[in-house]
Amino acid sequence: MDVASRLQEILGSTEFPQQLISKYPHLAERLILSWGSPALDIFLNELFFDRRGGRQGFEPEIMHELFSIQSLHNKLFPHEDHGVIWTEDNLAPEDLRADYVSFDPPHLMEAAKTANLGMIKDALASGFPINSTDDDGLTMLWWAARYGHRELIITLLKARARIDIVDERGCGPVHWLASQDIVSAIEELHQHGADLDLPDNDGVTPLMYAAKRGRVAAAGCLLQAGVAVNAQDNKGMTALHYAAENASGRMLELLLVYDADPKLMDFQSRTAEDIVRQKPDALRLLAYLM
Repeated sequence: MDVASRLQEILGSTEFPQQLISKYPHLAERLILSWGSPALDIFLNELFFDRRGGRQGFEPEIMHELFSIQSLHNKLFPHEDHGVIWTEDNLAPEDLRADYVSFDPPHLMEAAKTANLGMIKDALASGFPINSTDDDGLTMLWWAARYGHRELIITLLKARARIDIVDERGCGPVHWLASQDIVSAIEELHQHGADLDLPDNDGVTPLMYAAKRGRVAAAGCLLQAGVAVNAQDNKGMTALHYAAENASGRMLELLLVYDADPKLMDFQSRTAEDIVRQKPDALRLLAYLM
């Protein structure tokens, strides 16, 4: 069996590193030999972080494949958990941090995207600043929320990650979690003081994000936390307007239970009922508004 076939047998077709096989077959061979043992983490970390200097970095697509492989390996063969919570009070002393100088934001942001919890814990233990940002000003917590990685979010929150980071559109972690219906992570952010009513640059709140995508569980979580049900965005639209646009009867019903005002008009003078009447199943949806 050739290297490609053996690697596909190990990783499966969805995680198959096509670029790695094509450009660096010798590295793929090493991956196969180390699979299932701690040696794989050591090998991958040597690839990620050139401590000796002078080595040209890998192409972005190769790095993404390597991070995905390590993330899968960590899921299948998790590190032994001793219940350690990485906080600023128990990070490695200064003399140990020199060994980890190659941890840098691009690598750690990629690790956050792929939920590589082991690598991120190693970085935090070495003294890597938890609120370091990439070129777009985004942190590991922001990326963890963008990709919906609950366990990583909790780890970063316990390590005192900032919760107020937003992207160029004004979207913060709660916006993305509401869009993906990840209730437990929303609750964690709320417990750590996150503003659940934070609008993006268009005035769209996390509740509106949930409403426009039909995320009933997330909307319920936000409403129970006391968010402003009748807040209006820069177009005058409320969560009820977005629920009407999405033709979500369950969302309309939920919002009305929490006193959403069906008479509020957007800046086009439309109520939620006006929007519903334009839908193919208007009769069904109107029943929720009556």
